[in-house]
Amino acid sequence: MGISRVISSRTPPSDYEPRLDRRRSPAPNREPWQIQKDALKEKFSTEGWAPRKRLSPDALEGIRALHAQFPEKYTTPVLADQFEVSVESIRRILKSKWRPNDEETASRRARWDKRGERIWSKMVALGAKPPKKWRE
Repeated sequence: MGISRVISSRTPPSDYEPRLDRRRSPAPNREPWQIQKDALKEKFSTEGWAPRKRLSPDALEGIRALHAQFPEKYTTPVLADQFEVSVESIRRILKSKWRPNDEETASRRARWDKRGERIWSKMVALGAKPPKKWRE
């Protein structure tokens, strides 16, 4: 009679509560979107949403326009592949209803240009040739 038999034959204490594993047994009456929402909440709970790649304001509008004109051709996975971002990023872009006003658009354009200059100045220091826009 080994130790494993002794342990397995004992009954759990009266205050024992089994650990529930949410991934193995989702509630049967939950909708798929609810399961997805909980998964995203769990995934981004500690660090929040911080995508690695930034898209320009023009690219964001392009994504929205392509999906609006040809939704069956430019699905979320296709757009994610074309713009080289995650499916979650595209989903959030398409879901967003916010649109900048004229003043915000100008401010965003200026920030984006400043970001481009900063990135290209680093690239020039490494020996890359900048685009015509930032050449002197």
